[in-house]
Amino acid sequence: MQRKLNMIVGMIIFLSSCQSPNEDCCGGPKEVALGESFSIKVGETVNISQSSAVITFETLISDSLCPADVECLTLGTLSIAINVSGTEKTLSIGDNAKDVAHYKDYSIVLERLVYPTKQSEKDSNNSTYAVQMKITRS
Repeated sequence: MQRKLNMIVGMIIFLSSCQSPNEDCCGGPKEVALGESFSIKVGETVNISQSSAVITFETLISDSLCPADVECLTLGTLSIAINVSGTEKTLSIGDNAKDVAHYKDYSIVLERLVYPTKQSEKDSNNSTYAVQMKITRS
């Protein structure tokens, strides 16, 4: 019970301290629960509670997703590389989607791009990509 309370207090502190996905905050790896959607930015590591899995958003491979403020003929594709407890995986969303990766008895789903979603944000040289993911037991 005390562990749950500490985790809830920690998440409240974490969420209140991070104003944007581009903001460098909180210093160390955050912890999320299995089945819970979470955002993660390039270079960030997330510990999955109730498991030994650790996910790091290694790098952006490519981004041709249509910005939210532009009309496009196709959706485009976003591809990223992640590291799951030492195992490299590639995920993508959009036209050429491969949005699920498997690691042991877990499924990791790339749900959506969190930042940058507008053309002006994509044009910025200091944009740090952030995506929303979820990990569940297979």
